[in-house]
Amino acid sequence: MSSPSDTIRLGIFGWPVEHSKSPEMHLAAAKALGIAMTYERFAVPPDELVSAVEEKRKEGIRGFNVTLPHKESIIDLLDEVDSRALAIGAVNTVIHEAGYLVGHNTDAPGLVRSL
Repeated sequence: MSSPSDTIRLGIFGWPVEHSKSPEMHLAAAKALGIAMTYERFAVPPDELVSAVEEKRKEGIRGFNVTLPHKESIIDLLDEVDSRALAIGAVNTVIHEAGYLVGHNTDAPGLVRSL
């Protein structure tokens, strides 16, 4: 059995974000795989994005997805952005490793695969 310290904390940034089905989808996948995690909705108004990113960095959240309207504006707040996300000009996934935030874009590869 995992302890709370073993639980992976993830979430989604958006405004609005209450409609997002991401928590249900990710939690169902984690349960099926036996992964202990939480997945939270973070309602982040555009004028609070900078403080929200820094708050989650300090809290040690393992990562978060990014939805509208933050996919473009978050780029300047990250420590690194992969080349695909830079080429697209948008980030939808942020991974946090020891205080270092890396942005990715998984939308385009997912779309290509589905076609």
